[in-house]
Amino acid sequence: MKRWQWLIWLFSMGLLLIGCQMAGDGRTTAVSSIAPTVPPLPFLDPDEIAQGKQVYVLHCASCHGANLEGQLNWKEQNEDGSFRAPPHDASGHTWHHADSLLIESIELGGARFEGMNIGGTSNMPAFGEILTMEEITSVLTYIKSTWPEETRVTQWEVTVMTEQQ
Repeated sequence: MKRWQWLIWLFSMGLLLIGCQMAGDGRTTAVSSIAPTVPPLPFLDPDEIAQGKQVYVLHCASCHGANLEGQLNWKEQNEDGSFRAPPHDASGHTWHHADSLLIESIELGGARFEGMNIGGTSNMPAFGEILTMEEITSVLTYIKSTWPEETRVTQWEVTVMTEQQ
């Protein structure tokens, strides 16, 4: 390789490294200068987790399971077209959704899905007039406290991106 080719290659590698960062596990990941900045993962307050667990046991566990496992065959529709209660642990899809959608789903229950043409509904009751916003957010905090950190990070990124739209 000629000296000028070597310098061009070295310069190109430097530019590439400027556009990359090292992830915590040693992988190099591209950094977009147009991607929104995601704030640090929120702290999960132990008192809020404890409150959320109590509310969950009283209002959610009968359908979603004492261990957040959901109902058997939760992806299958019932005869009336409704879906069974999904798990809220990391095996479910709760963590795929932004906080705003999760809160709306708790407040409005199955009514949230009416008219959305999503191929089914939910029989979940509305809790908007039963639970306070503090209780609703504490339930979500409790649920999130059971997820692996990687899952929490993904759900937080979805939440932030949704809020920024």
